[in-house]
Amino acid sequence: MTYVRMGTALLLVLMLAGCIEITKNAAFRENGEARVEVEMAISAELVALASNPAFAKAAGGEGIPNPFGDCGKPWPAGEPLPDGVRSVESRRGKRGDMETCTMVFDVADPIAAIENTKKVSVPAVENMPKQDFSLTRLPSAPGYRLRLSMTPAQSADIPKEAAQMAAAMMKAMFADRYLTLSLSGKRIENTNGVLSDDKSKVTWRLPFASLVSSAPDKPVIVEADIIYR
Repeated sequence: MTYVRMGTALLLVLMLAGCIEITKNAAFRENGEARVEVEMAISAELVALASNPAFAKAAGGEGIPNPFGDCGKPWPAGEPLPDGVRSVESRRGKRGDMETCTMVFDVADPIAAIENTKKVSVPAVENMPKQDFSLTRLPSAPGYRLRLSMTPAQSADIPKEAAQMAAAMMKAMFADRYLTLSLSGKRIENTNGVLSDDKSKVTWRLPFASLVSSAPDKPVIVEADIIYR
């Protein structure tokens, strides 16, 4: 769990820097299992910075995992796989001027995997959204009900002019940066995302700026029923 926790800490820092995009795709099989792909895209300059030993030392120790330096390597032998996950693979690539790392999870028990993520201790980072994530079985059909709520953090009590300046800075930092989520199965119902024509896939494209805004009374909601058989 240490490997996951420390990697998450670095990911949060990169998100705050406004220099990362994340794409998550989950494809549900007829037996209720899933294949989940998570792609992180970071500017080549930041990948080089994170790979510099001096950066790791300044960040708190040379043992801190580098998501891109470790990308493509086998899961650490001494690190148990998360609950509900059968295997994890990763590969590096490029997209435009950004380096990418794609992690592929073979998930045997999606509910157990989601519950496991709630046990991961994530460092408290100012202005990061609070998440409430749940996946439950549907009572009347072979499927799952997913609900994700992301509430922007409450901004500090600062003068109005300073708040406006901070908001403009955040908007500029996160311009054209998105968190893209997609789910697919036999059929998708009761969703607030964008459905494909055959209703087998739903997608949300969430601007990072909306996740770090100063409007905690307006959470970002993602919800869908995934029928897998």
